[in-house]
Amino acid sequence: MKRFDSMRLFLLPAVESDVSGYSEQRRALLIGAPVALALVLSSPSRLVAAMQQLTSDVDLQRFLAESLDRVLQLKSDVSAGGQDEYVSYLERAVTAIDDVSKDPLSTKSWKGFDPGVFLGISGRNRAFFIVQWRLAPGAFLPPHCHPKTSVCTLSLEGASTLRHFEVDPDAPSYRYDRETEFLIRETRRLRLTAGMTSTLTEHRDNIHLFEAGPNGARGIDVTTDYGGDGTFSFLEFDRHKSEDSAGLVYRARWTGSNIQRN
Repeated sequence: MKRFDSMRLFLLPAVESDVSGYSEQRRALLIGAPVALALVLSSPSRLVAAMQQLTSDVDLQRFLAESLDRVLQLKSDVSAGGQDEYVSYLERAVTAIDDVSKDPLSTKSWKGFDPGVFLGISGRNRAFFIVQWRLAPGAFLPPHCHPKTSVCTLSLEGASTLRHFEVDPDAPSYRYDRETEFLIRETRRLRLTAGMTSTLTEHRDNIHLFEAGPNGARGIDVTTDYGGDGTFSFLEFDRHKSEDSAGLVYRARWTGSNIQRN
């Protein structure tokens, strides 16, 4: 746990947000010296829990504030090179975050995935928003695209396998076609553990999937929108049947975003 020079610890007021159909409310917490003393006398564990939550979000709030001016400048260049520079900056800056409060995470698995996939919005500024995710042990989040979006992923705890893909240039529209098969190529694969990052942009590695290890995993996605409408699609493909000798090319099809697992 990090040390504090003062017992006067503050979080922002309660904020409601709604991103891609997921709503959450964050409750403010204020601890001044008198309040802290009362907590110590009434329940030391409550104080410890409150301090841990504040500790975990200090780095996050600093990241949201201190990165803003620079990322607003970089975000204006939506070219492939511009987006690469943008997410590279985020990748360097986001590693200052040691942890994030689990408080916003939903208790209901997203899309009914089993083992569970749990999401919450941990923060936002004028350039990006932060999606926190938790994967239950063995959870699988299928491959999905990020139209007009860049993402910087930071792992906070546990381990997961992260795989990135790009679609064949002749692939049908993810919006409408659920029948036509097309080719995808795996571009990166890594075992994501605490402190590790990975990025995608509108122009490269735009599809990714997650598969949690036996102890599960948790992390954040710093997600930047470049004027999209929030739509996306999952993909379906046989992970054990490649179309080439190197095992990098697969035959896939779009399945839409409204899948329900149970």
